[in-house]
Amino acid sequence: MYVSRAVESIRADPIPDESVALALTTADDADPEAVARAVADCGGTIERRLQFDDLAVSVPHERVDDVCAIAGLTAVETTDAIAITTAEATDEDVEFEG
Repeated sequence: MYVSRAVESIRADPIPDESVALALTTADDADPEAVARAVADCGGTIERRLQFDDLAVSVPHERVDDVCAIAGLTAVETTDAIAITTAEATDEDVEFEG
């Protein structure tokens, strides 16, 4: 399973009473409802459902390691990795092709 460097940093040094927004990529054969229940069991909240049964969640720093252990995930990243999808989503001059 892929775990981004930002998530690895939080796993290594969680900040008490802080939460993080994560993007969870589910395996093709995963049960998205089971993954959502496991996130809730870790103290997380489903913020929104993404394409392909993936999830955007928020979870306390101290529970990120537990989220990474959820069966059925292929990647765990911060939602910052998926946030900029249009030029309007950034304050910078960014050119998108396509």
